[in-house]
Amino acid sequence: MNATCETAAHKVGNHDAIAEKLLELHNTFAGRRASHLGYPYNLEFDAETISEFAKFLINNLGDPYVGSHYATEVCGLEREVVDWVMRVWDCADPEEYWGSVGASGTEGNLWAMYLARETLGDPILIHSTEAHYSLPKAAKILRIEALTCEADDTGAICPDALREVVQANRHRCVILALTCGTTMKGAYDDIASCVSVLDQVGIDQSRRFVHVDGALNAMVLPFVDGLPSGIRPSFRHGIDSMSTSGHKMIGTPMPCGVLVVRREHVHRVASTVSYLRSDDTTLMGSRNGHAVLAIWNRLMRLGIAGFRHNARTCIERADGFAETLRSASVPVLLNPCSLTVVFPKPSERLVKEYQLACHGNSAHAIVMPNVNADLIDRFVGDYIAELSCHSWQKAFS
Repeated sequence: MNATCETAAHKVGNHDAIAEKLLELHNTFAGRRASHLGYPYNLEFDAETISEFAKFLINNLGDPYVGSHYATEVCGLEREVVDWVMRVWDCADPEEYWGSVGASGTEGNLWAMYLARETLGDPILIHSTEAHYSLPKAAKILRIEALTCEADDTGAICPDALREVVQANRHRCVILALTCGTTMKGAYDDIASCVSVLDQVGIDQSRRFVHVDGALNAMVLPFVDGLPSGIRPSFRHGIDSMSTSGHKMIGTPMPCGVLVVRREHVHRVASTVSYLRSDDTTLMGSRNGHAVLAIWNRLMRLGIAGFRHNARTCIERADGFAETLRSASVPVLLNPCSLTVVFPKPSERLVKEYQLACHGNSAHAIVMPNVNADLIDRFVGDYIAELSCHSWQKAFS
């Protein structure tokens, strides 16, 4: 075989190998999706409706409210996404707020911490022991001193503990990072009570920046009736910013997130970039337009009614999930209106099979829209068959 034939055969062989690998990945992912319980990803999305846009490089450059010279962008849809979320989060006057779609809720947390630092100068960051790891990481990156305060048994920040930390640092400017749905226990920090602590200690508006990390539940609680007003994710509490993830309750086929912040804070850091014909107001120079399109598609198709239905259905299933475990004498933690069911950690076999998130001797499952009754029943059957009541109690103690 001459060199030309060898090269042609090699190319054909490579194509076959690539196709085989892709098929293998597809089948693996399909199996894993069918038994996924541990992470707050909404796998009930419809990628087909936006799949035709995969042939375009959709890049949102510069400020979402300005756009750029690059024409294949969806900054207009990005603004629609932000406006939709602003209404859900009670932004009274949209002109006073700014928002963007980024790579994740973590990016939103990081950018909010940066805006807070630029606003306050030399602040300290205060967050609870149950806060997401991205917050202390952001503080480390930005060289902001970070302090923790204790959470209670439910996972929510303890206002008395917060008061002690704030009081001890009352002469400093404070970034207070609160959580709407903690990572492990799905708890809700009482935003109103925590803001009240700042008022009581004398940290006025000019010396504070309050951010709410609502990666999952900032797109759950706004659609639930009868909530205590203090935990509702809302700018009416006088907060400065809030972030959420697109691939969680919204349901996109790629990681992404939305950040909303008071516009005055963004004005402090904005700089004009003539190369783009835009302003530099975001963390990333290039933002994924496909993610914007995916979020917009979900918001427009589901609407408020769809999110209400998903929130109600998931909360009811989580309640039933927890009650079934309790009826088998399994100790369970499920916060009110939460989707996160916490129980003693099972064997590594079940952890791997159901992709459970674990911390110490505890594990959790999160009831997302794709987590149906059949999956819950299958897991509960496997879990109860594996563990004795004694081992549950020992593990959870």
